[in-house]
Amino acid sequence: MPSDYALKRSHSQETVIIHAADLYLLDQWRIDRAISDDTQRSAILSKWLELGSRGRMPYIERLKEISLSKDDIIGDEKNLLARVRSASDRQGVSYTRLVRTFYGEGSEENLAELISEAEYDGTVFDDAALYDAGSNDGLQSLHNILTRIPQIVEETPGFAAWYNKRKRKTRDEAIEACMDNFDYALSMVHLAAKWSHVLIYDKEANYAPGNVLLVYIDDRGRVLRYSRLDGAEDMQAADGMLCSGQDFMHAWWEGGRYGEDWKPHQLSKRWDEVDHETPALEA
Repeated sequence: MPSDYALKRSHSQETVIIHAADLYLLDQWRIDRAISDDTQRSAILSKWLELGSRGRMPYIERLKEISLSKDDIIGDEKNLLARVRSASDRQGVSYTRLVRTFYGEGSEENLAELISEAEYDGTVFDDAALYDAGSNDGLQSLHNILTRIPQIVEETPGFAAWYNKRKRKTRDEAIEACMDNFDYALSMVHLAAKWSHVLIYDKEANYAPGNVLLVYIDDRGRVLRYSRLDGAEDMQAADGMLCSGQDFMHAWWEGGRYGEDWKPHQLSKRWDEVDHETPALEA
């Protein structure tokens, strides 16, 4: 589930949303770096993804404390965030979130029709200046999406603790299972690593109407599995199942293609990562 602790604070007669990733960005920002704001933002938020769920937890907890205490960040920090993180990028994320990366001919009307037919009411990130990827498919756009909308990987402390505990337990069970059934072991590890997801309206989704790309990611923002939805009816079903957590029983997950970092030959590397993570604390 998405983190509940995003802050709503006033800034220049407007209300802005502040996420845990913004607190990390403020900590890491250096005003004396001889690079553009956009380059520095992307580099810092790439590291935010690489921290994984355990590494991000201090910032999630800090955001929670600020939220509950009604504290605020200083004006200069708000000015920096307003400069390097657009209002669109800092929207809250719902249980499902759709990012539009194609802005070619007919896409405005086609997307509007799809959203209407699917009765989709989740968050839509739609700004050509920020997300336009031209002819690139959704997978090629994912890193840009996650470094612009890093709150996609933010979760509640309770979910993160449960996730890390499950991942370690499943890793141990999968090592035993893989001796007899490697495919089963791989499916176990994939399911345990399932952290979040993104729906992407790219060029293929526009010209094969409604075939939105569904990308599952692990806690570091790496592609776990991906598949194409089949029109508005499928998107409506996905919206409900992704919210309830029942999607792992559907062909979107079971028949999904593997991301490069989660293909069978990478399994030992993913196991090693678990060994080097700090065990999750009880929620």
